[in-house]
Order: sequence, then structure tokens, then C-alpha cells
Amino acid sequence: MIRSLFLSLVCLLAVTSVARAQALRPEEVLGQDRLVTLDEAVAMALENNLGLQVERLDPALAQEQVRESWGAFEPNLVGTYDREHVETPIASTVIRAFGTSGKIVEEDYYTYNGGLQGILPWGIGYSSGYTMQILDSTSGLYALAPQYGATWRSELTVPLLRNLYWSTPDLLVRRSRVSQQISDENFNARLSDTVLRVEGLYWQLAATRALKAAAERSVETAKDLLELTKVQYQVGVVSKVRVTEAESILSQRDFSFIVSTNNAEAAQDDLLTVILAPGMSGYADTKLRTEEPTFVPYDVNAEASLQKARELRPELVAAQKAVENSEFDEKYAWNQKLPALDVRGIYTNNGLAGSQKVQPGIPTFVDNPLTPGFDSVEVPTPDLGYGQGRWSADNQFLEGDGAHSWGVQANLVVPIGNDTLDARYVKSKIFLRRAKTNLRIQEQSIVVDVRNAVRELTNSIDGVKTAQRGRVLAEETLRAEQERLRLGDSTPHSVSEFQDDLLEAESNEIRALQRYRTAIAALERAQGTLLEKFRIDVVNERERGVGDF
Repeated sequence: MIRSLFLSLVCLLAVTSVARAQALRPEEVLGQDRLVTLDEAVAMALENNLGLQVERLDPALAQEQVRESWGAFEPNLVGTYDREHVETPIASTVIRAFGTSGKIVEEDYYTYNGGLQGILPWGIGYSSGYTMQILDSTSGLYALAPQYGATWRSELTVPLLRNLYWSTPDLLVRRSRVSQQISDENFNARLSDTVLRVEGLYWQLAATRALKAAAERSVETAKDLLELTKVQYQVGVVSKVRVTEAESILSQRDFSFIVSTNNAEAAQDDLLTVILAPGMSGYADTKLRTEEPTFVPYDVNAEASLQKARELRPELVAAQKAVENSEFDEKYAWNQKLPALDVRGIYTNNGLAGSQKVQPGIPTFVDNPLTPGFDSVEVPTPDLGYGQGRWSADNQFLEGDGAHSWGVQANLVVPIGNDTLDARYVKSKIFLRRAKTNLRIQEQSIVVDVRNAVRELTNSIDGVKTAQRGRVLAEETLRAEQERLRLGDSTPHSVSEFQDDLLEAESNEIRALQRYRTAIAALERAQGTLLEKFRIDVVNERERGVGDF
């Protein structure tokens, strides 16, 4: 009862400590001898792990890809300037009848154009622009000099078959959105893998530290046994051979201690690399102390774990989104096989202004082609009614009294021998089938992952119980053999063998506890709840350190 209450208290403290876990600064760990909890190790990995820093770049790139694809719908501001001088030789009595003199008509054009154009979702295109043309001509056909012509033209193009809803920019936007979700889920998976690796390395370091301590205790017992054997040899109870055997046992245990020390240092280096990524000098003078890998009760329910995995595993979500992207590609490829039928609406408003070459009321003499000799006829110059300044041309259509024009066009393009687009459509169907098959493979993989994790955890629970019983039995048999040695019924060699049995039993228990704690983490990873266990905000972790771009 007391043990259950104690374990419950340990679990409660572990849960509450997660919320308080803060990432230790590197200078608080490197070169220090200090205890680092599992939660602190995970927090440091989230802050410093180089692999995670690389993984965070993929969601950032995917987010920018979404912005890039949406940029296709942003309007473009366009503008042109054209300056032309045109000289045209003439030999026309009609043109001369309008007052044109000389053999050449000179015309100077100044054209300014500006406006907006772009595309909208669903493949709709638009443009709207203003044009000002200034013409200074010697031709009598033009009564204004200079002549200002202002035009505002707007167009709207709507696809009715090909590109309707499935234009290339529409496809890129849809794909980029889904690809961003895939990237987010992939980061979720990599983040979970990193946390799992940290916890695995943490318990590995805890186990190697415990194994090192057990090996150190075995060295001390071997030394005591050697001293006892030497005393027995001096009083004539045992032969010199027994002393040699005791020295050999001590040598073997010294070697085992050296190996266990090296294993502990290697495990610490592995953990430091994952949580801090220090430089060469950061490894040497650092000693991490860990929590003991104790047995914490854990409820194992295979069906519940599988249900959680189907709802939470990021790999499954990513595979589902990959199918969605392939479906987009198939629909787009089918749409591109259709004939292109586009309807275009055009609206134009024109204005005109300029100074008349001949002021109103001033008589002019023109040849009358109706008389036999083309006699000159006096004709008063009429007032054409146009403003004189360039902005007067704008006022005409801005005030609604300009010249209004509109039109509707329909363009039809029917492909003949459509092998290219047919092949693309078939390829898209193949890619879709592959994506759906990969989804099924992922679903099966998750089932296998959960089953393996549940089996490993169940076996590790049995392994801990068995190892604990073995350690208790080894302790009892060693005490009995030591008592026999005290009474003279045993030998130091026999006691050393029982000490070796106890060391092996202790090592088995340590490894069983390490396996058990690692198996819990593996099941949490398999069912998609490992990040929730550590109360890790995936969105915050995804955006950590990438906001400075």
C-alpha cells in the first residue's frame, strides 16, 4: 500500500514538473556536475538540437511556397511610353481637298499607357487601363492640333471549360496549402522522433551510470575478498592458489569497471550531442547525473493505443494529404483535356480634345469637287465643341459624355490528337493510385508499430518483475554463501561466483528498467501522444527560431 502511494506521488510530481520544465542554458550544464531531469533534457533538445533546427526550415519553406503561389493573383501595375515620328508621302487629291499641302504628311505621336492587369481564382483574367495619345499632324484630315485622345479600356475573360476552377495558379495554391500541411505533419513526426531519441538516450545514460556503480561495488567486494583470502593464507587455511584466484577475480572486475565507465561516458556524449550539440571542449569536463529508471505503473491497452494512433499519428495525416494532392493533380489533368472556350467582355470609353487648327468662324476656301473646275468655295470653320486642354479629353468619359463602346468575344480551341494531355491524365491517375496504396501501407505500418510497441512494453513489464525476483534471490544466496564462508564451510572462490551472480542480476534489473521506460516512450510515440506527454506545443516548436527571415 505504501509503495503504491509512493509511486502515485512520483507520477504526480512527474506530471506537474513537465509544465515547469525550462531549458537550461548551456553554461549551466557544460563543465558542470549536476542533475538533469528528463523534462529538462527534452527542453534543452527542443532549444538546441541541430537536427530540429534543420527540420524547422521545411515548414517555413512550405509557408513561403503558399505565399508564392497566392502571389499569382496579385495585380500587376503596367505602363508603357511610345514616341513616334512618322512621315508619309501623299499623292491624293482627296487629302489635298481637306487642306493638306506638300508631298509629305508629318505626324508626331506621344502615347502614355498605364493600368492594372492580372488573374483571379477560377481562371478569370482582367485588365483595365488608361491611354493618352497626343497627335500633332500636318494632315488636313485632323482638325485638332495637337489632338488629345484619352481611352479607358477594361476587359474581363472568363473560361467556361478548360481552366475553369482548375487553372494552373488555382492548382498551385491548392497544392501548396496541402503541401504545407504535409510539411507540418512531417515536422511533427520528426519532433516526436527527436523526443523519443532524447528519452531513449536519457535512460541509456541512467542505466550505464547504474551499471558503472554496480561494477564499482563489485570491485570493492573483490578487494575485500582478496584481503580475506590473504589473511586465510597467512594462517594456513587456504593455499596460495586461492590468493591467485582472488587476484584474478579482482583484475576481471577492474576490467569490467573500465568497460562500464567507458560505456557511461559514451552514453553521456550521445545525450549531450542531442540536447546541446557542444563543441569539443564541452564534452570533457561535464558530468550529467540522471534520474533513476524506476518502475512507474503504466496501463497497456492495445485497442485504445491503436485508436489513438489512427487519430493522432502525423505520418498517417501526411499520407492522407498526399492522396488529396494527387486528387488535385488528377482533376487538373482531366480539366486540361477539355476544349478551351473563353468569353471576353470589353468596355471602352473614349474622349477627345485639342485646339482647332482653324479657329471657329474663320472662313476657309476649299476646292469644290462638284464644279467642273474644282472652283474654290468659301466655307466658315465650324466649332467642333471639344475642349482645348489635354485633361478635357479625360473629362468627357469621367463625366459620362464620352464615346462608349463595348464588345463580347468567344474564343474556342479544340485540340486534335490530344496525346500529350491524355498521357498526363493517365499519369495523374497512376500517381493517385500510388498515393492511395502508400496510405494503406502507412495504415498497416501504424498497426504494426502499435502492436510491436504494446508487445515490447508488456514483455518489458514481465522482464522487470523477473529481474527483480532474480536480484532478490541473488542477494539471499550471496548472504548465505558469505555466512558459510564465515563458518569455514565455503571458499572465497565460491563467494566470488555468487557475487558475480548478484552483479549479473543487478545488471539485468537495470537493463530491464531501462527497457521498460524506453518501451513506454516507444508506445507513446507509436500512438502519437509522446508530445502531449511532455506538453509540447507543436506550433510553437515549429516556429521557434524561424521568425527572423
